[in-house]
Amino acid sequence: MKITLKKALKYLSMLVLLVVLAGGAGTGFLIHKAYQSLPDVERLVEDYNASVPTVIYDSNGEVIDLIYREIREEAGAEEIPAHVKNAFVAIEDRRFYSHYGLDPIRLLKAAMVNISQGRSAQGGSTLTQQLAKNAFLSHEKRLMRKVKEALITIEIERKYTKEEILQKYLNEIYFGSGAYGIKTAAQSFFGKDVSELNLAEAAMLAGIPNRPNLYNPRTRLNNAIKRETLILNQMYKFGFIGKEELDKALAHNFINEKDLPEDYISDLGTSVVLNQRSQRKLRTPDFTDIVQKQIFSMYDENLVYEGGLKVYTTLDLQMQKAAQETFREYKAFKDNKDLEGAMITMDSSNGHIKSIIGGRDFKEGNFNRAIMAKRQPGSAFKPFVYFTALQMGYPMNYVVEDSKVKYGTWEPRNYGKQFRKNFTILEGMERSINIVAIKVLQEIGIKNVKKVVDSTGVKMNIPNNLTTALGTMDLSPYDLATAYLPFSNGGYKVDPVFITRIEDRYGKVIYENPIKREKVFESEDVSLIVHMMKDVVTYGSGRNARVKGKDGKYIEQGGKTGTTNEFRTAWFAGITPNLVTVLYVGKDDNTSMEKATGGSIGAPLWGQYYQKMVDEDIYLPGKFTFIEEHLKNGDLVEKKIDSRSGLISDNTSSFVRKALFKRWQLPVEENSKYSQGLEKFFRREEMILDRISPEELENIETDKRLRDSNDVFNELFDR
Repeated sequence: MKITLKKALKYLSMLVLLVVLAGGAGTGFLIHKAYQSLPDVERLVEDYNASVPTVIYDSNGEVIDLIYREIREEAGAEEIPAHVKNAFVAIEDRRFYSHYGLDPIRLLKAAMVNISQGRSAQGGSTLTQQLAKNAFLSHEKRLMRKVKEALITIEIERKYTKEEILQKYLNEIYFGSGAYGIKTAAQSFFGKDVSELNLAEAAMLAGIPNRPNLYNPRTRLNNAIKRETLILNQMYKFGFIGKEELDKALAHNFINEKDLPEDYISDLGTSVVLNQRSQRKLRTPDFTDIVQKQIFSMYDENLVYEGGLKVYTTLDLQMQKAAQETFREYKAFKDNKDLEGAMITMDSSNGHIKSIIGGRDFKEGNFNRAIMAKRQPGSAFKPFVYFTALQMGYPMNYVVEDSKVKYGTWEPRNYGKQFRKNFTILEGMERSINIVAIKVLQEIGIKNVKKVVDSTGVKMNIPNNLTTALGTMDLSPYDLATAYLPFSNGGYKVDPVFITRIEDRYGKVIYENPIKREKVFESEDVSLIVHMMKDVVTYGSGRNARVKGKDGKYIEQGGKTGTTNEFRTAWFAGITPNLVTVLYVGKDDNTSMEKATGGSIGAPLWGQYYQKMVDEDIYLPGKFTFIEEHLKNGDLVEKKIDSRSGLISDNTSSFVRKALFKRWQLPVEENSKYSQGLEKFFRREEMILDRISPEELENIETDKRLRDSNDVFNELFDR
């Protein structure tokens, strides 16, 4: 029932007359002042919306989490049964359908009771007044607030029908335990939709809002039942229910979930009051924590909690679930409760964060190791050293002597403390030989490696010494994954992204985050390092990360293991043609894991995660198309080499690898050329040198650019 403006003004005049008689002309002035202090009352009521939480969506539009200050889910008018509405009307405002928002009779009775008892024992507010107070005003007990409440109440009655007012009231009222609205309360207390509530349950819920702590059925069930009985009798007294309905409802039983016997069998005559569930159990806390911080840095807190924002993110919920399950089921974690870890997956084409694990059994507010834990990456940094060398013209068959060296007091060693004579840099990275990486860094210069790393957009505090080759800077998985992106995508720096766009409650886009992508490396050079990273997984320290496709063949993938001193941290940083995933395993106190390496404990975890995604059709493997294109157009050429001599392999080669070369760097000599020993080799060199003029020798010396003797000989022989 709507009322006309004329009637509303008439009623307001009556109110003014009453208060003037009661308190004099000063009270009339108070009403005028209250009206002036409010914004446009008509507009205020017209624009009213209950608070709506912010909804966070994954990249496929699936809801992953909510951000709210309170639990609230609105019920439509058609969802709320008549007996639910009547229960509230019977106890809170029995003349609701006949008054115009203010009930003078109720006000007078409440005043008399309060005066007789010397305290505020009974309220006189109608349902409309309660809605006005809950929706628009603070709960302070001041006269000015009561006057404002009356003004807003009259405007609500003028603007809405009684059914609309009752619906808004039932969606706004507080039931305790963080639950707002009848729909939320029905689910919270009885695990039911509001449309399924029986009469007894409706009466019990109607009794809670008056004093949520006193009538909470979870903690004070007897009080709640007494209040329910009162409401049922009120409903019968005022004609909302008949005698048969009353008796049936009064006979209905309630029991707390915590008191259920083990052999309990549910029946229609008993309702179970559920234990309080966690108000906030995030589905993806590792990711949502980060998104929340970003949103709160962008918008006002009230808008985030109550404004109904729609936040569209980069997360792939299926990938996230696969990551969570892999961590939960990983044997190393099950066997050692002290082990921790983190993992992050990025889409290398656009920087989108597809999954993130901040730690085992991560909870909201925990330390997120994927972005916060700074640890030395160890050998997982070596690809940047070798990539710099490749950029500078060193071919992957470049040979380095694996021998004991000393720099001041520092004597670096290989894993296992062994030295194995000569290695190409291809096999040096494949087997993660420390000495090879250190000597290459010494030749190419630390400043050149720093320049390459800076190009990725990641700021690393790289030491100005040769320990850099062994990854002695501190990085998070997020940092290392970001720096690896150009290896996966063919040479593009990409800014990581968590949020793609935000809409307001009406669907208007208020924020968009475009892809920020910049070419920083030539894809020809990137193809070379990716080839070496693929060998790490195929033959080397990353073999345990290998993943098979649905066809039974190994997928296209590359990567690098990393193990820090005393086995404190084990890394695996892996790439596919469109994803980068970096993880580490280690103890939070940074103590030793006793012989656990990146290859033995990091790579298997990575492999199990990807195998799960492939098997469950979450991830479809692809090809490094930029490599294929360069091979097709002849920029790059594959050649089998002896991985110890760097020469073309033949029947004298014991260690054969397929290497990738720029076409002008192709080796031309076979390994058998030197298979008869170094004496013949040096005699042949002297004969060749005798035939070269001094001017030609000087030119060769100028062009060799720090290469070792093997490269000089190669240039001579190529002539």
